[in-house]
Amino acid sequence: MSESTARLIDLCRHRLTARIDARVLGAATQCLVDSLGAAFAAYGEAPIDVLRELDVAGAPGPSTVIGHGDRGRPADVALVNGTMISLQLFDDNQAQMRGHPSGPLLPAVLALAEQQDLTIRAALEVFVIGYEMECRFGTLLNPSHYEVGWHATATQGTLAAVVASSLILGLDDQAMAHALGISASLAGGVRRNFGTMTMSLHSGLAASNGVRAAQMASRGFTADPRIFDGPMNFGAVFSREWTDKLLEDNLDKWGDPFMIVSPGPTFKLYPCGRPPLFAVDCVVDLQRLHGVTAGQIKRIRCEASYMYPRTLIHSRPGNGLQGKTSLEYCVATSFVDGRPTLASFTDEAVRRPEVLRLLDMIEVCVPPHLSEDVPAVRKAPFEQPVTVEVETLDGQVFRVTTPIHKGSPENPASDADLKQKFLDCAGAHLGAARSEAVLDHIGRADGRVRDLMRSMIVDLAR
Repeated sequence: MSESTARLIDLCRHRLTARIDARVLGAATQCLVDSLGAAFAAYGEAPIDVLRELDVAGAPGPSTVIGHGDRGRPADVALVNGTMISLQLFDDNQAQMRGHPSGPLLPAVLALAEQQDLTIRAALEVFVIGYEMECRFGTLLNPSHYEVGWHATATQGTLAAVVASSLILGLDDQAMAHALGISASLAGGVRRNFGTMTMSLHSGLAASNGVRAAQMASRGFTADPRIFDGPMNFGAVFSREWTDKLLEDNLDKWGDPFMIVSPGPTFKLYPCGRPPLFAVDCVVDLQRLHGVTAGQIKRIRCEASYMYPRTLIHSRPGNGLQGKTSLEYCVATSFVDGRPTLASFTDEAVRRPEVLRLLDMIEVCVPPHLSEDVPAVRKAPFEQPVTVEVETLDGQVFRVTTPIHKGSPENPASDADLKQKFLDCAGAHLGAARSEAVLDHIGRADGRVRDLMRSMIVDLAR
């Protein structure tokens, strides 16, 4: 193995765990609670039933599908759970990663931790290291990685899942190097699929492929053990910014601090893509500050960075999943519903006449100071302010700018916010008392992953 690959593996296997403290574990626990809530928001949805039938039924194993109780092989269950966590686009986000860190990582951790009968604490320690991997690589591969159309949740998420899986399975340095090499050929996922069922499948595939690559390496399956070095290495293939020394120089920053703490994740309070959240907060403020209602509006103008129209391609969505990745729809439904809810993103909701009327009034523009030509904007296009301007039928003009949306690290969601989100999502299926019991179990020092997965089965007779 060459220097960069060897140092990365040494960090992940031997050094980073010692740096994990109570604050880091607390942040990881927030991700766990938030992700389980997001999974229950997708409980019983048709895409999940398809995957359960195709990938879990008839292939028994030690791991459990969240809520449903099906038991299957770890890689198969990770596929279902990853898709489930991400289906409603209610899962966490991380700006530097440019993706969703927990969706592709946590299902791999849970599936193998259940198999190995790990404590929740031990599982979270591994989760932290995988999280560091996917977010640090976000700083190395971007902006070109995302700009050309790769979905970081799928690509960087696969790296996170294989690192975590390798740690749980106890792979040595050489086997872990092969696992990383295997996973490099399994990584993929294009943003053209945003607004479809396959967008959430990216998380499931990343989680499943990470598990599978580690399992294969544990049985002696080989790959190039120098996957981050030399010609055609992972970074050189996936990024125009990559250089031979880029990873080597970056490794000194890992865990100092952990990115799960600083800058930390974004937790969503509305079930849609992260970029529209800025505009949603604008609309909420326009209603709160100026009393603007849907029926009063003549014109709506949204000012956002250059990456918005390139990413949120469904300006006139035809179904609920497209609506979640549509800036125009998220603005329109916020005016109609007061704020977006899960009910705002059904196929029927997208076709409401009052929503369609507003969609025809919305103009999305990129002002010069938010163009690709501004280096700071290109470096962080989804960290830029979004402005929504409304003209009413009586000629009044109101304008609100959101510099940092609620739920982001600079304007964070509280533990109470995340608890309520979990109770809202899980309570619809488990009931209030059982949902509270799940949270209590997560908080116990001696809690085990097996017991946690069992406690969330909706039909306990299974």
